[in-house]
Order: sequence, then C-alpha cells, then structure tokens
Amino acid sequence: MNNSNIDKPTIWNINIPVLKNPLVWFQLLMVAFVVFAFMLVLLLFANLFQYQWDAIPSSVLTALIIGGGIFIVFSLVLIIMYAGGIPTSYVINDEFIEQYTLRENKNSFSLLSLLGIASGKSAGFTAAGASLMAQSRQYIAVKWKNVDCIEVRANYSEIQLKNKWRTVMQVVCKKEQFESIKKTISNKIQAQSQKSKPKQTDEMSFARKLLLSVLVIICGGFLFVRLPIHYVGLLTIATMLMAFLSLYSKGLKKKISSASLAILPIIAVVGAYLHSEVSLARSGAYYALVIEILSIGFFILLGINQLLENHHE
Repeated sequence: MNNSNIDKPTIWNINIPVLKNPLVWFQLLMVAFVVFAFMLVLLLFANLFQYQWDAIPSSVLTALIIGGGIFIVFSLVLIIMYAGGIPTSYVINDEFIEQYTLRENKNSFSLLSLLGIASGKSAGFTAAGASLMAQSRQYIAVKWKNVDCIEVRANYSEIQLKNKWRTVMQVVCKKEQFESIKKTISNKIQAQSQKSKPKQTDEMSFARKLLLSVLVIICGGFLFVRLPIHYVGLLTIATMLMAFLSLYSKGLKKKISSASLAILPIIAVVGAYLHSEVSLARSGAYYALVIEILSIGFFILLGINQLLENHHE
C-alpha cells in the first residue's frame, strides 16, 4: 500500500542564481586554478631543463595571468548567459537524484562556440571552451549510496550532497519546499545506508592517491634535473619507486617503502653536501633551490604521512 508513495518521484523546477552562488564561483575558481597549475608545471619544467632559472618568476607570473584570464572569461560567459539564473529541474527517486539544466538559450551557446572557434584567436577558443563547459553539465545523476552527508544552507534554501571529499550536487529549492525536500533527502540517504551492501571503495582515498601520484611524477621530474643540490638520478628513481609503493602497497611492504621514502631524500641531500655537489653559482639558482626543497620536502612528508597511516591501520 505504501509502495506506490515510496516509488513516486519528487519533482520540482527552480532558477539557481549565479551571482550569489558561492559554489558556482568556487567551482569556476577551481577550473582556473587547474589551468594555472598545469601551465605553471609546464613552464617550470622548461625553465629547469633549459637552466633558465632566472626566468622562473616570470613563468609564475605568466601562469597566473593565464589562470586569471580563464577565470575572467568564463565568469563573463556565465554572467551573460545566466544573468537571470540557471533554470534547473530536480527529480528524486528511491535510488538516485537527477538534475537537469533546462536549455532555453542553447542556440546562443552554440553560436558563441562557433564564433569563438571561427575567430582563430586564443580568446575566442577560451570563450568557446567556456560555453562548451557550461553545456557539459546539462544532466547530472547521483546515487544515494554515493552520498555520505549533506551540508545545509537554509538561508539560500540549498542542500549540498557530499561524498567523502567533495560536493557532488547542489540541490536548490523554494523556501516553502525546503524542509520537506531536506527531510526527503535525509530519509533517502538513511534508507540507503541501512541496506546491506558490500564494502565500498573509499572514494576520497582513491582521489587522494591519484592526486599524490601526479605530484610524485611532477616532483620526481624536477629532481632529475641537475639542480643546486645534485640529487643523483638513481636515487630519484628509487625515491619515486618507494613513493608509489607507499601509496599502493599494504602491510609490511607499505611500512618499509614509507620509511625508505622518508629517509632516501635526506640521504641524497647529505650525500650531495659531503661530495660538494651543492652549487648556487648559476643565475637564478635560489629560485631553483626553492623548487628543489619543496620537491624533496614533499617526498619526506609523504613518507612520514604514509608511515603514520600504516601505523593506525
């Protein structure tokens, strides 16, 4: 008798504001930051491998300008296209929640993309990318089993669905609907958590491992260059190998590799000092030294962190 009520989806439409929406701007800022970080790594690799260490400050500034430019252009596109808000539809089912972006101005987006590409200029390609990015989120579905908690912002009639490391969906409704929808969402998450299900992979742990793996490759790549502290190539390979083992192995192997990772960089630095392999004579050496110290420090801290994590398991 109650099954028909349980299976009946909850549906509503809302205009999600853009100008006064912190989550939208945070996500846009993260996109700009990723572009900044990507350009910074590329430029720093070029500076270090070509021994143009004195050009490092200008490379940082260039990456910052590119990242800032992306943020400004994307912001303008977002404001122009959605000044009145983003028309959105939500559907709550037993197993998941769906979010549909209602495309009233889809033709405008297509035109903007074509004009941007046809311009043949970098700014045009950026504008085209911004419009395509906005269109890419027309439909989102999140299963309740992938939601670990909610963050409520009652002043904005907003509920953020979160997993262990990020917001997976922003649910917005009218004030008169807020309490009812919040209760519905809480009940769905609670009901899902009470179901018997196999142990799930920790998504935060996987995301963290993926990010740390990228940092291992980047920092290890920096150490292959003959920087002010000459970090021997074989030790660099050993350090990166121990880093990957500490991230992806378990038990005793994880403990040994983590301890080795924490010690190897110290041995390499002490060995370079004792063999007079430390030189700051080259122009811009202090800039390169900062990057090298950050890379070495990353490996030491990673080893210590993984060793402590292994200790708590």
